[in-house]
Amino acid sequence: MTRVGVTMGRSYLIFFAAASLSAGQGLLSGPSVGFLFDPQAQAIRNIQGIPGSAVAGESLTLGFPVANAVFSPAQNYALAAGADGSVNLIVFGGPTVTTQIVTALPSAPDHIVVSPAGHAAAFAYGTSVKVLTGLPGSLDQLADIDMSALPSAPLALAVSDDGAVLLVSISGDPQGSSPGGVFAFNRGESAPRFIAGQTASDVNFIGNSHDALIADESANSITDLQDAGGASTIQWIFVDDRLPAPSVGRVSMDGQRILVGSAKNGIIALLNLDGSNPVFMPCTCSPNQMAPLSGLVYQLTDPSGGLIWIMDLTQDPRILFVPIPPVAGDSQ
Repeated sequence: MTRVGVTMGRSYLIFFAAASLSAGQGLLSGPSVGFLFDPQAQAIRNIQGIPGSAVAGESLTLGFPVANAVFSPAQNYALAAGADGSVNLIVFGGPTVTTQIVTALPSAPDHIVVSPAGHAAAFAYGTSVKVLTGLPGSLDQLADIDMSALPSAPLALAVSDDGAVLLVSISGDPQGSSPGGVFAFNRGESAPRFIAGQTASDVNFIGNSHDALIADESANSITDLQDAGGASTIQWIFVDDRLPAPSVGRVSMDGQRILVGSAKNGIIALLNLDGSNPVFMPCTCSPNQMAPLSGLVYQLTDPSGGLIWIMDLTQDPRILFVPIPPVAGDSQ
């Protein structure tokens, strides 16, 4: 069910007051829904509380303003680009937070993506990609992938947990001289493999495998591919008029469901692993991500209008909002 309605304004005021009272508390103490990147504050913030009564707390003191941040699915670390372009590893360990510059990486990546189990990450720089494996313990196991053979820059990226396969979605040329599509780059191979003939809105690997999910807004479909870097066999394709233009898709953290969202239509679908038995949930939002927070809670939207939307699958599925009150300073 969707928890919205006339009580939203009153609830926001209650949560906002709670955030003000929590300013003097430890940043990582008490129950937490997870961490989020707040672009307005240029900071990472702890979502304090539990689903249904959570609020973004104070910014973590990192020593630098954050321009972008991507979290591991287990939320045990984040990869953050500083305002100066530096790439930083931020490790969340109990009551403490540690940061370290990843000196092996160039500054200012265009895109950062983390693998499903958080063991690998890919950093795009124009037509070049650096793949870092062994995370979060190792920061120097790097591989280079040259994407210059592609006719355009990537719109979406995904990297497998072993760092051996990279999926790239590109858009087509408006004049039709070069079609868009999805391509796979395998470690050790010089040329990409053509996977799909349409631009994908989202690509995601399934944990500890080379199987992948491809969301295609234009085809209104979600496709499950087995061995995306090899035979690329289609396992199933989900198409349903009740979920037009699916824009994001991933496997849940417990490996039990496929989570799909349509940003254009404000709809979320929960599927069985074989694409069957869909459950549809409307949202007063535009879900543009399925980013894991803690447990079976997922961030659905970027911070906007002073809040984010989350989905809680701990028991019966719920869609809830989390207030994002301003912080005392613009950055930490």
